[in-house]
Amino acid sequence: MKKQAKIFLLISSLLLLTSISYAEPQAPEWVDFYGNVTINGQPAAVGTKIEAYDPDTVLCGEYIVGISGAANDSAGIYGLIHVYRDDISTPNVDEGANPGDTILFKINGQVATTSLVSGSLTWTSNGDQNEVNLAVTGVNVAFTVVDLPADTIGAPGDTIRFQVGIRNDGNSLDFYGVTALSDTSTSPGWTALNNSDTSYANVGETTYVYFDIYMPVFGGGGDTAFTINYTVFSQVDTTVQYADSVLLIKSITDVNDDYWTVLPDGFSLEQNYPNPFNPTTTISFSLPYKTAVRLQIINMLGQLVDNKQLGIYSAGSYEIEYDASALSSGVYFYRLITDKNALSRKMILLK
Repeated sequence: MKKQAKIFLLISSLLLLTSISYAEPQAPEWVDFYGNVTINGQPAAVGTKIEAYDPDTVLCGEYIVGISGAANDSAGIYGLIHVYRDDISTPNVDEGANPGDTILFKINGQVATTSLVSGSLTWTSNGDQNEVNLAVTGVNVAFTVVDLPADTIGAPGDTIRFQVGIRNDGNSLDFYGVTALSDTSTSPGWTALNNSDTSYANVGETTYVYFDIYMPVFGGGGDTAFTINYTVFSQVDTTVQYADSVLLIKSITDVNDDYWTVLPDGFSLEQNYPNPFNPTTTISFSLPYKTAVRLQIINMLGQLVDNKQLGIYSAGSYEIEYDASALSSGVYFYRLITDKNALSRKMILLK
């Protein structure tokens, strides 16, 4: 009897070891949710973030409206969003929900109210599908533009990038877009390449949107300034927007891209003073070589309103007084042109 008992125990142990050795880990499991999603009663925009949490506030599902799902997904629809179960093979790690857990949803970081259409609001069984409509109200959309693009000089064929910094002053996650359009009445053929990336910002954070302007290659004409109109907007509520313009100066001369700095050869143009002014102002500049000097005044429409031949100057530093009595109040560019280079700055005339 003792020998039989020992054999039985040995066989049982081998069977147990065999069972443990060949046990496969449990595969991931999830329950799907889908439905309509609204913000302040309006269909949630493409790019809206949906998050699912278990009762322990563990993130166990994510979805971006119009991006995460099928190609025909659109605003106001979410899902299928996979809400994952906690993996029982890792008992010391909480990766998700357990059967019977009620799922909490957030829309752009705000807790959503739920309206059950079919199925359940709880994690039930792997592969189940539940239709649940989601909504948030009381979302305040507001932002401040904290970093404006600077007026820039470019040459035909250049692609110039302009960036706009936006601070989220609302009460939930927001994301932003920008559209830009050159003034085609004065700059036909120019192309605005609007950035399609989504720029998110939590409350109080700053993010950036940008647009590129392609300057076509064309011959003839002098150095002129073109107005680029742009609009920054919240994608959560596109009626919240900021519109402005920036100047892009087309230069056919050999100039440094950054006209606010001194050129490598020592040619420089200082900010006029006083600025704003009425009606006279002082313009200072430095020359590293003997050259003819010309001063141009350009208005915000890119029109040349004054053109003065200042004569021949030797190398050195100079100051000239400019009288704008014949001009109207407004913003102008003053441009100093030599035999080799040209530089521009902005000035403001207030009468």
